[in-house]
Amino acid sequence: MLALIAQFRRAYGKADGQALRAVVTDDFCWHQHMGEASQLPNGRLLTGVDALLEEISWRGEHWSDVEYQNLEERSAGDLIVQTFSISGFEDGKPFVADAVDLYPVRNGRIAMKDTYWKYLKV
Repeated sequence: MLALIAQFRRAYGKADGQALRAVVTDDFCWHQHMGEASQLPNGRLLTGVDALLEEISWRGEHWSDVEYQNLEERSAGDLIVQTFSISGFEDGKPFVADAVDLYPVRNGRIAMKDTYWKYLKV
């Protein structure tokens, strides 16, 4: 399980669609930590690797000086739990958050990235 999330992390970091497709299910989805009022309580939903790659591209254009700290990953049955802190700037405005990502695994592949952020005062 920890090798699987390491592969996912590397592919995500490189925005490598082929490598992502090798580790996620065909129906992979990402429940984001934010969204419009109509998307509550689950946040914005991205479906598929192409949508994930679009989000990575958007972040590359709008986020700067992003730092991840205190990364911890654990597996519990068919679930990978990832915790970390993130900070940076979105369109020039600072953000800092503690985050939890839950990754259910099905048939040896990641089926979902379910994201929860607690924003800290900047």
